[in-house]
Amino acid sequence: MIVDDKLSEYKDNIEALQLIDKLEVYRWMISLGKKLQDDPLSEENRINENRVSRCQFSLFVDKEDNIYKAYSDAIIASGYAYMLVDVFNSAGEDAKDITAESFNQLEIANLLSLNRQNGFYQMIGMMKERI
Repeated sequence: MIVDDKLSEYKDNIEALQLIDKLEVYRWMISLGKKLQDDPLSEENRINENRVSRCQFSLFVDKEDNIYKAYSDAIIASGYAYMLVDVFNSAGEDAKDITAESFNQLEIANLLSLNRQNGFYQMIGMMKERI
């Protein structure tokens, strides 16, 4: 399943970077966030209905042209939003089978603050609603 491959790829990156230094994981997430800004959610779709309210910063997610897109003005939130958009968009029809538990292997609790975790998991729920 493509989702498992994507998640394994992210897990391997996180584990390799943690061996170097935990700060490297955050640098990597920042670089992912920059990728998110290459094709972000359009301004007209950055509305309250698409806002990840549990994120302490501005984070929005929705589908445009039948693919998930996101936008955040926060660098770490942009990084995890990129991961989620990438996993869901890569999954195709298997996206319906993705659950919050699918991401357990990434050990998000060890990477993100509680506020960021809340935003991460809320974003998964919002994406599932839009399948």
